[in-house]
Amino acid sequence: MDIHAPHGGIHSWKDFWLHLVTITAGVLIALSLEGARESLHNRALVREARANIRREIADNLKELDGELRGMPVQNEHLDNALKFADEMLATGHSAIQKLELNASNANLRTASWQTADRTGALAHMDYGEVQKYADTYSMQELYAVTQRRVVQQLASALAIVSSGDPTRAARADVEQFRHQVLEMRGEIYILEKLGQGLKDGYRRTLE
Repeated sequence: MDIHAPHGGIHSWKDFWLHLVTITAGVLIALSLEGARESLHNRALVREARANIRREIADNLKELDGELRGMPVQNEHLDNALKFADEMLATGHSAIQKLELNASNANLRTASWQTADRTGALAHMDYGEVQKYADTYSMQELYAVTQRRVVQQLASALAIVSSGDPTRAARADVEQFRHQVLEMRGEIYILEKLGQGLKDGYRRTLE
């Protein structure tokens, strides 16, 4: 802000006080306008962040719902693989010639949440609202970690029997395969429970 003396100069105390009052009023108006501008900017930032987060959570809910619907098929494939391993270990052969194994790979995004944090939008939201989002994304991260663990176990299981005809696999390989399948069953059970909890969390957050 530029401050200039009156064109005619200051010739009396009256001129001096008038000039001082004018300057003070100008400064206060400028600060008030700057504060209003910043307040409008912050409110717009919060509105955009909230809309993006809610849209991201809604998309994640749809993605997760599709994965949960597919889990019964995953469990059927695991049961079939376990039956194959048990038959091979018991008799040395199995009528099951084909093994199908897959793992949940829900693409749950966090970009809007991370952007809101980086831009400072979260600092201008109510604590309760931020805590609600934080709890949901923390549960989502736990689901994602478990999901990655299942994928790693799947890779290990497939590596054991992917060298050709699984009925010709060595007994030690079949035993290891069975161990991996049992671990996957346990992890997928946990994943399904986490998924149901996360799904409920998504819905509560969007209410």
